[in-house]
Amino acid sequence: GSEAQNRFSRHVKISDDLFLRIGTGNDFTITHSSSSSDTTLTNNTGNLNIQNLADDGDIYFKSDNGSGGVTTYFFIDGSDSSTRFTVNPLKFSDNIELQIGSSADLKIYHDGSNSYISEVGTGDLIISADNDLTFKDGSGNLMANMNASNSVELYFGNSKKFETTSTGVDVTGNFD
Repeated sequence: GSEAQNRFSRHVKISDDLFLRIGTGNDFTITHSSSSSDTTLTNNTGNLNIQNLADDGDIYFKSDNGSGGVTTYFFIDGSDSSTRFTVNPLKFSDNIELQIGSSADLKIYHDGSNSYISEVGTGDLIISADNDLTFKDGSGNLMANMNASNSVELYFGNSKKFETTSTGVDVTGNFD
């Protein structure tokens, strides 16, 4: 017709292993493989943009949850421009860095043997807590506790050995 488009009043069905090709040079294809049961979106030129232009609309990424149901794993929230992960834990493989900051100033990663938090940009690494800031070993034993009341306690074998006070320090045991 005058709109130079095709209109379908029924579902369009494309057999397995055939491509739905969009663009004059197969710029974008959608296919479903009968051998692997995979569905693949392929973009061969430019950027692949996924847009939701609905006012305050979100984009949801859902998948089977392993028990026959469907779970939203993360979504992009149109109301506050944030990405929200809704399933715990968020996993990164070994040697994959979580980089934060425009110049990757803060890096968190695990190399397969050790874990790292690195401040590599300008400024300081500041750890802040409204309540106590506590360090524990893998068994839950206290190693250090920085109290919101401004004292610092150091532990050995889950037993307090050193504490700062308003008048100085208290030491339990020998001071060598």
